[in-house]
Amino acid sequence: MSHKPSTILSNTLAQLVAKFVGASLTFLTTLIIIRISGTTVFGDLTKAFVLIAIGFTVIDFGLNAVVVRQFGEGNNLARGFTNLLIARLVLSAVVVVALNLLVQVLPGGYTPEIKSVFWLGSLAIIFQGVFTSCNAVFQSQENYWRPTLSTILGATLGASLTYYFILSSPTLAHFLLANTLGYLLMAICSLLLLLPHLPSTIDHRPSILPLLASALPLASILLASVVASKFDTVILGIFRSSSEVGEYGFAYRIFDVILVLPVFIMNALYPRLVKATKEQSHSLIKQISQVMLLVGIIAATLIYLLSPLIYLIRPGLFLSVQALKILALSIHLFFLTAPLMWQQISQHQEKCVFRIYLIAAFLNVALNFLFTPTLGVLSAAIITGATELFILISLVYSTQYETPTQH
Repeated sequence: MSHKPSTILSNTLAQLVAKFVGASLTFLTTLIIIRISGTTVFGDLTKAFVLIAIGFTVIDFGLNAVVVRQFGEGNNLARGFTNLLIARLVLSAVVVVALNLLVQVLPGGYTPEIKSVFWLGSLAIIFQGVFTSCNAVFQSQENYWRPTLSTILGATLGASLTYYFILSSPTLAHFLLANTLGYLLMAICSLLLLLPHLPSTIDHRPSILPLLASALPLASILLASVVASKFDTVILGIFRSSSEVGEYGFAYRIFDVILVLPVFIMNALYPRLVKATKEQSHSLIKQISQVMLLVGIIAATLIYLLSPLIYLIRPGLFLSVQALKILALSIHLFFLTAPLMWQQISQHQEKCVFRIYLIAAFLNVALNFLFTPTLGVLSAAIITGATELFILISLVYSTQYETPTQH
C-alpha cells in the first residue's frame, strides 16, 4: 500500500495553517488581555476555559476514530455521519449540564462571578461537537482544507470580538461570549462545507447506542488523558490565586500550541494506519517516531531558550517563564507518545492503552493533591512532565510486549 507522503504532508499543512492562524489570533488577544487587564482576569478566564476544554475532550469520546475506522471498512457515509452527529449532540447536552453543576460546587478560587457566567462559555461545547463530527467525514476523505477554512473564520470572529470587548467592556462574560460565538460560526461553516458532499438521502433511523458502545474503550482513554493533563489547573484554581493561575495558563497556552503538531500528524496518518497491515503499521510508526523525536527535541530547545521573551510582554511574569522552561523539558516526550498510542489504537489495543492512561491519571491526581496546593505552578509543571514520562515508558514496554504475540 502506498502511504502517499504528499497527502499526509498536505493534510498536516492544512491543520498547521488552521492552528497557526487560530493560535496566533488567540495568542494576540491573550497578550492584550494580560497587558491591559492583568493576569488576574486572565486567570479567571483560564479557570473557565480549562473546564470547557475538559468538555471538549469528553464529547470527543473517541467517536471520530471509530467512525473513520468504519468508513475505512466500507460503512455507509450518510448513516455513519447521522449517527455520529446525534450521538455527539446528546453527549454535548449532558456534558454542558454536568459542568454547569460542577462549577457551582467548586470551592476556593472559583468565584461567584465565574459560576454565574460559566454557562455562556459552556455553550461552545455544543458547537465544537458539531465541528468535530463534520471532521470525521473530512478526515476519512483525507481532506483537511475545508475544516481549516471553518477554523480560520471562527477564530477570526472570536478574536475580533475579544479585541472589541477588551477595548469597550473587558468582562469575563464578554470574553466567554466572544469565544462561544467563534465556535458557533465554525460549526455553521463546517456544516455548509460538508452537506454538499453527503448523499442526498440521509438515514433518518439513527442508531447511536452501538456507536457509543464501540467508542467507549477509546473514550475511557481520552477521559483518563484529560484528567492527567488538566487536573493541575483545576487544583491551582481552587488553592492558588487567580494571578498565579493566569501565569500558568499563559505558559501552558504556549506549550499547547507546540503540542498540536504531533496531534495533527497523527490525525493525518490515522486513516492509513487503520488500513495498513501490521508490518506496514510498524514500519510507518518507526519512521514517524524518528521524525517526531527530532522535531520534539528542536521544539523543546527553542522554547526553553526563548522563554525569557515572556518578560517583553509584561515584566514580572517570573512564574510563567519558569513554568514554560520546565514544560519545555518534556515536549519531546509528547511527540513520542502520540504515534505509539495511535498505533496501538489502530490495532484494537484500546484496553491496554486505557490501563496505561488510567494509572497515569491516578498518578497525576495524587501528585497534584500532595504538592500543588502548597508548591503551586512549578509543581504542576514538573508533574506534567513526570506523568508523560510514565506514559511513554509504559507505551514502549507495552508495544514491545504486544508485538511478538500478534504474529
